[in-house]
This record gives sequence, structure tokens and C-alpha cells, in this order.
Amino acid sequence: MHDTHYIINPAANGGTGRKVWNAFQKFWPDPIDPANITFTKHPADARKLAAGLACKMIVVIGGDGTVDDVISGIMDQPEPRSKLAIIPGGTGNDIARCANFQTLEESIAVLKAGTSRAFDLIRVERESEKRHVFLFANAGFSSIPKMKPWMKRLLGATSAYYLATLLEVITFKPRNMMISIDGKIISGPTFLVIASNAEYAGGGSMRIAPGAKTDDGLLNISIIQPLPLFKLVTKLFSSIADGSFIEEPEVSYCTGKTIEVSCEPPAVLDLDGELFGTTPATITVIPKGIEILSHEPDV
Repeated sequence: MHDTHYIINPAANGGTGRKVWNAFQKFWPDPIDPANITFTKHPADARKLAAGLACKMIVVIGGDGTVDDVISGIMDQPEPRSKLAIIPGGTGNDIARCANFQTLEESIAVLKAGTSRAFDLIRVERESEKRHVFLFANAGFSSIPKMKPWMKRLLGATSAYYLATLLEVITFKPRNMMISIDGKIISGPTFLVIASNAEYAGGGSMRIAPGAKTDDGLLNISIIQPLPLFKLVTKLFSSIADGSFIEEPEVSYCTGKTIEVSCEPPAVLDLDGELFGTTPATITVIPKGIEILSHEPDV
């Protein structure tokens, strides 16, 4: 087993991934063996690469999607699994933010310090597939079908989200869902179910789960009933920014460990901004499932 392997997504954020990697090499004081460097070529590469590695730590350069792929790969490894280090190279970089750093300089300081923390993960299982993500898992409405790469590049993560949301909400129809939270059944017309591990997403601009902690062994769950289109656009979406959406009468907010979701017709699954098939699905928290190099949290 060697110490460190680097997985780089050069296409992250319109080529920012490669630029960040080049900058990192200029500042990193130690030589890096080329045998321990891999560039991804296809979206599925990062997970497969990480799953097949036998090393103490994997350093990933890319956005949250690439980081999630590496996390899934690490969870596919036999124990003892690799630790994870992140060099942010995407648009939002929310997972790095949860580890209490955001910039290249900060990530290099974290790597030099070598201090890690155990974080919870979200496991999503559907049919014979499973995936692990860090931030959230949604069932129902998603803006991702309308999200285009140019939107994030030109508008930034937050504005791109709102534009794609407006485009999708025009045609979306709520589902009649059956939701089980730790065995408690909730059913009826549902616009969206959000199971969150982290409090903020969307480049830190959307407070999707007020009070959520990434190491408490719980998911923060929002169940949003159908709303009139005018209120949906003018009130609910805008109130996600500060988390006040959970105070709306159409929103139920609670914590849990396992959620089972089914509906007819099936609803899309949106995992940290990536589509993962459709319901039915089981969403489970994995308490302190991964070690990530991080700054100590602010007191």
C-alpha cells in the first residue's frame, strides 16, 4: 500500500480542474510520482479508480460531483479504506466547505497538517445500484433536467440553480408518494423530499437543512407538499436561501436515519446535483462513514 494517490478531473468547471492541479503542483513542496496521478476521462472514471486503489489517502481535484464519485469508490473498497483529501476545483465546492476550507491555499495547509475528521455520508440504494454522497438526496422535483453546463459557468451555481428551477417548475407535476421515515409512514401528494447531511448547498448559498450537522448520525428531512405556482416561485424557492422555507405550512421538517420513498409515476433522484435514476429508493445515513482531511471547525 502506498501513501497517496491523486485523482484529477481536468474538465471540472469548464477546465478549472486542470488549472487548479497545475497551480497545486507549483505550491506543493514534495515531488509527486507520476504513477500516483490519474486524470479522469469519463464521468464514471473517478469511482472505478478510487475503488481499485490501495493507498492511505486519495487526493481529489474537481467539483462536488467528482468528490462524490471518489467517495463512492472509497466506500466500495475493502477496509481499511482510504482517507479523502479535497483540492476544490468545481463551481460550488460545498463538500470542501463542510471540511472548513475553500481555497487552494487552505487545502494545501490542510494537506500539510494531515488532520482528519470522520463525517457522515448518505447511502442511496435503488434496484441493484447504490451510491454514496455527502450533501443531500432529493426525490421528486429537481432542477437538474433543465441544468446546462453553460449556466453554472456563466451565471454561477446559485443563479444557475434558480434559472433551471424556473424552467422545470413550469411542467413538473407532484407525485403521490409513500414515505417511510424510520418506520413511520407519511403518504400523499408530494412536491419534493430532501434528505440532507449538510446545512448548506449551492455554493454555500442555500440553507437546505437548518441545524443539520455532518457528524451527528442523522439526516435532516424536508417533505414539501404541493404549493400554488405563484407561492412556489415567489416564496418557497427564495426562502431556501435563509432556511426559512421549513416554517411554511406546506413543509414538514424532521430528522431520521432511514427513509424509503416510492411513488407513481416514479420520481427522479437528485443526489448532490447529479441524477441517479428514479424511485423507489432507500436513503440511509452512514454515521462517520469517511475520514476527510479538514480544518478544525470554528468555535
